[in-house]
Amino acid sequence: MKYLFIITGIAYGHLTREEAIINKIKKLDKKAEIVVAGYETSYEYFKGKYNILKLFPIIFSGSSGRFMIWRLLFKNCKLFTGWIGNVKIINNFIKDFKPNVVVSDWEPFALFIKDCDYLIWNYKSKYAKATNFPLFMQKTLIGLGYLIARISGKRIILPSIRKEDESNGIIYTNPIVRKTQNEVNVLNKYQDSVLVMIGGSDFGMELAEKIKNISKDFKENFIFFGYRCKTKNCIGYKDFKENYLEYLKSCKAVISLGGYSGISESVFFNKPNLVFPIKNQLEQYAVVEEFKDYIEVGDIESSEEELKIRIKQFLGDSNKIKKKLNSLKLKNGADEIAKIIHRKAKS
Repeated sequence: MKYLFIITGIAYGHLTREEAIINKIKKLDKKAEIVVAGYETSYEYFKGKYNILKLFPIIFSGSSGRFMIWRLLFKNCKLFTGWIGNVKIINNFIKDFKPNVVVSDWEPFALFIKDCDYLIWNYKSKYAKATNFPLFMQKTLIGLGYLIARISGKRIILPSIRKEDESNGIIYTNPIVRKTQNEVNVLNKYQDSVLVMIGGSDFGMELAEKIKNISKDFKENFIFFGYRCKTKNCIGYKDFKENYLEYLKSCKAVISLGGYSGISESVFFNKPNLVFPIKNQLEQYAVVEEFKDYIEVGDIESSEEELKIRIKQFLGDSNKIKKKLNSLKLKNGADEIAKIIHRKAKS
């Protein structure tokens, strides 16, 4: 059967979740013919692995740890023409390829693709609090996306750590992870380390720089992903590492931004996580609110001195956090979603 996946090129979280689902589908359907449509990060990542369509990109960057919707719109002055172009690319390809299922992650233009069956999102409006105008704007626009999905008959799949009411037509699953703990090796060298996950965007660069500067005041080693460095007790990788989950399984604690993948993988692997959501980024605020009972939260704009105090407090509380995490009984949502997509393809 034939599958088309539309995958955003912003950071790595989206593409790793979709790849986990694709890998599960390939086990269910040995003859699966898979095509990926993407841009920037997703295009480069999947190029050579699958047949791939190159889409017009969205520029989504910043290094200050603060999301500014006006800057996003300014940098994407051709945003809507790009979306129209992407819809044309996908529709023309669908006519020739004739996929059994079309799946998209967090790409707004997919709402306007008639044959798109599933939208795999991670934003839940019930956890989103619009406390200022930028957040209100984002909530309104994302709410409009949900409305368009319902009207156009597209099913939204949301990974969640909580049991949710599905009467609104949304499908809830367990969080998506690439591999479970039993499928990942331990790296003994890094068992007492603190893992710092910045992701594939630039928003956490200032935070990473501050943590590197104060790392000398800790006995723990810090391992950075998404930020390159090498000091006495810091090592950092800017490029994506396929064996990231081995580092995650081995570390004692995690520091991350508020992205869904970084948080859900740390929670799934029972690792205490100190989360720094990007300022004024509604999606990250909603994710943090969903996971708030199992993580600790910091201020991404903290000074180095404030950050040092907060991280020491967090490491001191790590055993208490771990007890809460151990109470969670989670399955891999990638298995659930792959079965949903495969059933749709067969039908």
